[in-house]
Amino acid sequence: MSFLQPQFLWALGLLAVPLIIHLFNFRRYKKVIFGNVAMLKELKAASRKTRQLKKWLVLTSRMLALLALILAFAQPFLPQKNKREGRQLISLYLDNSESMRAEGENGQLFENGKNTARQILQSLPREIEVQVLDNALSPFSNRLYSPEKAMNIIDDLEIDYHPNDFAKVIQKVNNTFVSEGFSSQHSFVVSDFQQTESPSMVLDSNMVVHLFRMKPEPKTNLSVDSVWLEEPVSRPNIPIKLKVKVVNNGAESIASSMLMLKVNGVQQGVESFSVDAHGQHIIDITFTSAQKGWVAGEISINDVPVVFDNVYHFAVHIKPTVSVLLVGSPSVDIAKVFGSDPIFSLTQTDAGNIDYGSLGRYDFIVLHELMEVGSGLAEQLKLFARKGGVVAIIPSPKSPNYTAMNAALTMASYGALTPKNLSIGARDLKNSFLQDVYKKVPDNVLLPKVKKCYEFKSNAASQRILSLVDGTDILIRTPLGAGSVFQFSMPLGSEYSNLVKHELFVLVMLKMAFSKSNKQQLSYPLFMQESIPLDEAVQANTLILTKGKKKVLVETGIAAGNVRFWLNDELDEAGIYSLNDGSGVELTKVALNYSRQESKQRYATDEELRDQLKGVTVNSQANTTAAIKNATDKVTKGKPLWKLFIGLCLIFLMIEILLLRYLKN
Repeated sequence: MSFLQPQFLWALGLLAVPLIIHLFNFRRYKKVIFGNVAMLKELKAASRKTRQLKKWLVLTSRMLALLALILAFAQPFLPQKNKREGRQLISLYLDNSESMRAEGENGQLFENGKNTARQILQSLPREIEVQVLDNALSPFSNRLYSPEKAMNIIDDLEIDYHPNDFAKVIQKVNNTFVSEGFSSQHSFVVSDFQQTESPSMVLDSNMVVHLFRMKPEPKTNLSVDSVWLEEPVSRPNIPIKLKVKVVNNGAESIASSMLMLKVNGVQQGVESFSVDAHGQHIIDITFTSAQKGWVAGEISINDVPVVFDNVYHFAVHIKPTVSVLLVGSPSVDIAKVFGSDPIFSLTQTDAGNIDYGSLGRYDFIVLHELMEVGSGLAEQLKLFARKGGVVAIIPSPKSPNYTAMNAALTMASYGALTPKNLSIGARDLKNSFLQDVYKKVPDNVLLPKVKKCYEFKSNAASQRILSLVDGTDILIRTPLGAGSVFQFSMPLGSEYSNLVKHELFVLVMLKMAFSKSNKQQLSYPLFMQESIPLDEAVQANTLILTKGKKKVLVETGIAAGNVRFWLNDELDEAGIYSLNDGSGVELTKVALNYSRQESKQRYATDEELRDQLKGVTVNSQANTTAAIKNATDKVTKGKPLWKLFIGLCLIFLMIEILLLRYLKN
């Protein structure tokens, strides 16, 4: 046992006071004359023994009570059994995420959390080293401070838009503890512990975590969770259909609320909606823009008290045309489908004259009767399809060699040319690819006839689009990344089929051209760690995100032939940013939104936190001054015993009272 205030032990000398009083308390006795004292002699001897016993028992209890009181003032404690000699790391994490704006019993959670953090720091010895952390893991989290300087950091800390990432903070503490050679560690965590999906962590078993929970009052909160396009291609003067997901994070149903759409700062639509408690609602809303290129949009609702998730920014790229590239010999039939419609931009080129750098600008590539496809073109087609592009292959009449393309695109290979003279089966008009082409399939529909075609060698990933009445596939689709590869089993010449003379050919080609599956990514969350790809081919090494007067240089890289860039912590405000090259030319628009993670009202329990921090000692503390004092005492002093000695003092005083009252002389 050790003492925090050993200077109080000098008061042990006061124990001599009751001893002196008992030893030198001489009493004068009054003599009373009795006629017969023979019977009183035995009674006098017996009462003297009882009186002496009572005197020593009272003396003992009185001295023990005084001893216990003196020791309590000296603040005895038991040192930690597992405490090792060396530096001790004290980490203080204050959650400053948006969810801490909520109100608790005693006001705003964040202000209550700051007060708790101040009390923790005030209870720590001045010589101890403190690491202060917030959700952004700001630069000050890399240094250690005295409690006084740490108090200044807490005073200046404000709520920001970094979501609560408890796992990231604890991992940061663990890394500091392990890398800098501390002998022991204690973390004080002040948070509402809003639940997040956290990866498994490998933590040092010597870490101790003290949890101080800020409890919010239940609140209502609507949030615009996400916005996406219903169709992959957006064109000028054509209605653009948006899907908006609104989430009710509260426990009360919302009977009526309004959602507003703005495009380039101009209001384009208003929709009313209702949503159940803890439910969600998908709202359809459309707008039309005569402008081509990038347009900036904003979805907003009116909801208090949580307002950071009321606005959702998005950016849509409106293309004037669907770009089609025909590789190979010119085709009159394909030109009739795409060449006469202003919606499409048709370009024809030979296989040897392809500009690989411009392939990303096209939506649909048709390989028309190529005899052979080299490995270079095959790899470029692979990259094109993986990014969401659509490739259609019309085989050559003369035994095509597609070995390199088969390997790159993982598509079905072509076999022998087989005579058929059969019609296309009507059952395929009802499959998922063609089901919206005909409102109703006629009972006696006359479909094209195929005279001869190549046999497909089976590919488990391929899906049937069209087939003959005997089940032979004549058009199949193979998914590849975010895109697709379509394969015809025969050339378009009349000696193989009359497909090009039928409306089905036009419908199938249009469906393929519009089947680009990678819908535009309308926005990205702030502080995301993943890279953002650029659709356009970019040669610039310097990329700058700008919003008003704010300009931020971003890190770039190339992966699989695509230029990518990363956000950084300088970008801390939601909105529409322009991505420019070094000369100031706008390449694209990027919409950034605050994370909706803080909109949820799901808080981790103590058991869930212990499961998350496996192998680490976790103590859940009440948010009171006494609990804070007790927790800091355990960290710096071990197990305090002053309460025990106060209790012993009271017990000995009670014994003295009972002796004086009930033990007769």
